[in-house]
Amino acid sequence: MDDWFASEDFARAPLARVLAEIWRQGLSGSLYARSGGVPKCLSFERGFLTLDSVSFEEKDFLRFLLTTGGADLIALTRVEEHAQKTGVSSLRALAEIPLFTPERLWQLLEGYAREEALALAADASAEREFHTRSGPPARVYVEAIDVPSLLLEAVRRIEDPAALARLLPAGDETIRRLPAFSPDAFGLSLVERYVLGLLDPPKTVAEACAESDAGGAATRRALGALLLVGLAGTAAPRPKTARLPGDLSLASMDRILGLFNAKCAFVFKYVSKEIGPVAFNLIGKAVDEVRGRLDPALQGAELQPDGRLELKSPLRLNANIAGDDCRVSMLRSMDEVLTAEVLVVKRTLGPEHESALVRSLERLGEVS
Repeated sequence: MDDWFASEDFARAPLARVLAEIWRQGLSGSLYARSGGVPKCLSFERGFLTLDSVSFEEKDFLRFLLTTGGADLIALTRVEEHAQKTGVSSLRALAEIPLFTPERLWQLLEGYAREEALALAADASAEREFHTRSGPPARVYVEAIDVPSLLLEAVRRIEDPAALARLLPAGDETIRRLPAFSPDAFGLSLVERYVLGLLDPPKTVAEACAESDAGGAATRRALGALLLVGLAGTAAPRPKTARLPGDLSLASMDRILGLFNAKCAFVFKYVSKEIGPVAFNLIGKAVDEVRGRLDPALQGAELQPDGRLELKSPLRLNANIAGDDCRVSMLRSMDEVLTAEVLVVKRTLGPEHESALVRSLERLGEVS
């Protein structure tokens, strides 16, 4: 678990974002919150929401059945009488009467767990604490409830513009489409898919709303949903390879390419240290995602085992960088690659690692 859960940002963040961070980091533990003066608990196992003996409250579940029409007051009175007479739990009494088939009862349990999470996500001011768990979970009633679908539903329910605004970045920050997941991995609505398509190239919230034919409110809601599930993210700080326009001689370009590859190798080493061999696949995927937007001289570059990008031919033999305009294009492409790689760190390890990495890249020095 990263330091974000002990920060002021955690204390102030919308609960929906807290759920998203737990899912993104694959954490196991319990989220305790006080919503409207009432204590609540949500349990997680490797990032998935679970309903276990720690988070399950029988009285709340019976209230859920009553308010949703799953059972009437007479039936629930019979349940309580049976539980008192036999000494079993109310949950078991529901099955023994039987008020529901066991399969239907467990479907209702899952629905209850989802509604508890959605109700908590809607509370912007709830006090909260998250405690990780390293050992086995308590008795589990329902496991592996999908968090991204909960996040999408939570945002779709938001009516308050102020609550929605808390999920969106500041006005001057750009939002870009992220390649971490396929949109098909989530049950996106048609509007959410449409808005996702607007983010290439990246846009601020205002720019996306101005361009969107879905209208401002629907566009902001879709942006909030896409940010939570990781299909979109704010643009990372851009670790510049070189200042522009500067010296664009071939000798200078050779030095700039050397610095660029030093930074690429540094990013690869950083990610490898944190997550191991899978780093090569993640970095390779990030480069491939932007490859089509790169200068032709870099489009065919091959990712090396140490993270460097090797051109098919040396710069002095590469006809694609003849002229200052082409060399400026190549510099911008280098920045595009580095930004994509830094985003891998942000998605995989979190914003604190991203900031630390950018500071380290800056210390590698700039080529004038």
